[in-house]
Amino acid sequence: MSITPRVSVSMREFLRTGEFGPVRLGDSADSLRSVFGEPPVVGGSSRRLPGIWKYGDIEFHLSSNARQVCLIFCDTFEQLQLGPVASFDRWFFDGHPPVELVERELVSAGIGCQRHDMPHEPSAFLLRLDSGVELLFSRESDPAMWPGVPGLFGFQYADKNAS
Repeated sequence: MSITPRVSVSMREFLRTGEFGPVRLGDSADSLRSVFGEPPVVGGSSRRLPGIWKYGDIEFHLSSNARQVCLIFCDTFEQLQLGPVASFDRWFFDGHPPVELVERELVSAGIGCQRHDMPHEPSAFLLRLDSGVELLFSRESDPAMWPGVPGLFGFQYADKNAS
């Protein structure tokens, strides 16, 4: 028995707008559940409602008090997966593309970005997009160092005002 995807998610639109399909920062846990169903993996269970819901490679972090989506996050993937809950256009999220390729793709899609160092992680840097989404890159190819491969390894989009 196969699962029919409920929604469509496009990484191109997420990077342009910060909207992950119909899910937006500030949405309630109930709204997230109504879109993607029960999460196959949960974490951060120090509260009654687990604080991290994971679908495929994508994590949705919930705020501690309001139970709202406050972070959409991924820090490890080979071929970005969302699982059977949605049809998913991953765009260039396949392998670990170099920043130059990603910047060309973003420019061709009309998505502005700026490079920023990550002071707490000297082997990594990010591209901050006009939407507020941040793409995470590694300079290292040392398997002993996380993430162990050079190029794009993840993304984050955070509600800076969430508690």
